[in-house]
Amino acid sequence: MWLPKEIEQRILALIEMPNLTWKTVAVHKKRLQRLRKQMYELSDDYVQSRFSADTHADAYFAYNFPMNFMKAMIIGQRVKFLYPQLMNHKNTLRILDIGCGEGAAMFGLYYGLKNSKQFVLTGFDQSSTMLKRCRKITSRLQQCSAYILIKLKRQDVSNGLLPKRAQKYDVVILANSLAEIFPTNTIPIRFIERIFKGIHDNGIIIIIEPALKHLSRRLMYLRREILQKQKGFILLPCLHEKECSLIEIRKGKEWCHESISWRPPEFMKILNQGLNREINRLKLSYLVISKQILHKPRGFLVISSLLREKGKKRCYLCTADGLIELARLNKHKTKSNEEFDSIKKGNIITLEEYVSAKQHYWQITKQSKIHILFS
Repeated sequence: MWLPKEIEQRILALIEMPNLTWKTVAVHKKRLQRLRKQMYELSDDYVQSRFSADTHADAYFAYNFPMNFMKAMIIGQRVKFLYPQLMNHKNTLRILDIGCGEGAAMFGLYYGLKNSKQFVLTGFDQSSTMLKRCRKITSRLQQCSAYILIKLKRQDVSNGLLPKRAQKYDVVILANSLAEIFPTNTIPIRFIERIFKGIHDNGIIIIIEPALKHLSRRLMYLRREILQKQKGFILLPCLHEKECSLIEIRKGKEWCHESISWRPPEFMKILNQGLNREINRLKLSYLVISKQILHKPRGFLVISSLLREKGKKRCYLCTADGLIELARLNKHKTKSNEEFDSIKKGNIITLEEYVSAKQHYWQITKQSKIHILFS
């Protein structure tokens, strides 16, 4: 899983190092040192809840844009694969990115959903600096595709009220923006209700947040409130609408998040020299919320890594029955269940002919069938 080449080239052009490779590092030494310093300052500001992306725009763009792009692309791919009925009947898909910044989320979502359809991408943001950068990226995208129309506007929609005269959207995405809009411990349900007024009946809201504990648990509580008050339907990350199996475990010390392996581009590895950040994994928490009920695919979300022990392997699943431990003895490995060996956190799997050995414990037999729907 890697960043599209044309996006990588556009990033390098905008940070004024179009020929950056391991062979040309010395040529860009001063520029790289300046970016790395900005990345340190960005991290310090983030820890102290200061949002300084405008001040350190180049560093934010070089480091955060590709990862935020990939997160949105991956979620778009999941929605397209698991819920094709959302997209198949539409000739034009209208996507709104609230707090779009440089456009990473809406462009990533476009790449995740794109096909021969027409796309209208609309980005709202209060930062003129970010919108200026976004326009520079859009000019290249529009040149590459005849199927994309992009609209950018300086607009405050922190109250959730979308412009009344605007056409309704099919997808509204909020990526890393709710922490700025709502710095408190809760995301008001009325915010979601107001956004729903601006989308089609079969439209969806996608929320992506960093995988930090307090931000992830906010989404878990929002999910619960949406279901309890019947304000929408949850499509992802889990495939059921029961209580989150992690919300009360270990007295609230667990949180629902993912860590997805990807191949960062060469320029990110160069930037990371001396910073030593973990750039090989995309960490996020997210929700996909629909306005109306949809038929859900069969399957279970894997919420742990595959744990290897003497004589067996096991993992944990999020199910309508709660948290389930799924185990297979090594001696029970067969052709039909061998995909169990490839399971990773965040996978959605189908499972047939297992044994419910005891409460919250399922056992894979030689006859069991396992298939990874989406990784």
